[in-house]
Amino acid sequence: MRLKQIVSVLALLTISGCSLLQQSPREVEIITKPVKIDIVQPTMPRPIDLKEPKWYVVSDSRIVNPCAKEFYNPKQYDDKGQEKYKRPKMDHPDGLLNDKGKIIRVCKLGKENPDWSEDYTYLDRFIDDIKKKHGGDIVFFAMTVDDYELMSYNTQEIKRYINQLGEVIVYYRNVTIDDKEAGAVEIKVENNNGDN
Repeated sequence: MRLKQIVSVLALLTISGCSLLQQSPREVEIITKPVKIDIVQPTMPRPIDLKEPKWYVVSDSRIVNPCAKEFYNPKQYDDKGQEKYKRPKMDHPDGLLNDKGKIIRVCKLGKENPDWSEDYTYLDRFIDDIKKKHGGDIVFFAMTVDDYELMSYNTQEIKRYINQLGEVIVYYRNVTIDDKEAGAVEIKVENNNGDN
């Protein structure tokens, strides 16, 4: 019987557990604090390095071939320091008349470009220059004015997109970098003369 009492007390203590010791419930404290995350910034791409193409605007208009220059003796200079010259003319040696009945004036010293014909055009000069530049071959690309305007529009769209994308990148770099202000990507254009 005694054994029965001991087992009953032990069973009661086991079932009731620590409830007999009645401790007050512990208060749970919830603390929220920001955790700084180190975000690794990728290196910015190298600046865009564009080369400026050379554009030719060519028409079939006739080029005026002026008279050859004759410099003053002694030398004379204008306000800008440029040496003055004249382009002397004389009456046509054969006495030819124009439509109004006046004597045609011709260059006394000849034309500045004696190898040009009277109907020499900008297109002729362009083709001659291309032949000299490329050893006699005539190869060039042409486009209409409408196509040029489309290309110009497309270039502006690309520039707009790059600028806006750069602003987004700079914004996120500024948000994630504490210490310093982030910089944008640089665009460098080099023309044919090597100037920037």
